[in-house]
Amino acid sequence: MTDRVLSGCRIIIVEDDYYQAHDCKQMLQQAGAKVVAVTAIVPDLPDLLAEGRIDAALIDINLGHSHTFDFARELQARSIPFAFLTGYDAGMLPDDLATNVCISKPADLHRVVSVIAGLASRGG
Repeated sequence: MTDRVLSGCRIIIVEDDYYQAHDCKQMLQQAGAKVVAVTAIVPDLPDLLAEGRIDAALIDINLGHSHTFDFARELQARSIPFAFLTGYDAGMLPDDLATNVCISKPADLHRVVSVIAGLASRGG
């Protein structure tokens, strides 16, 4: 992919599947994004924000030991757009998060780039 639709965008990935996280990171970087964090645990958002702005996030719903719903709400409260990346049905999302984009695993990486580009361009 040579289209740099994410040029200058700062993205975080919260995903516990190493291969899925790696593939998403690689594809987002090829699209021009700066992936500022890839983590398998719920990160501390204020710490991430202290390092600079975040334009969008890609987050798994279930990290094995915990759900990321509270983190998603924190992103939402700060107007940071995000998409869920999950093997679960979107119907399991709490009502307050149900309007967010849900990308099914295994993810179509071109769709990941397209969704993140759309979110980042909205700016929250």
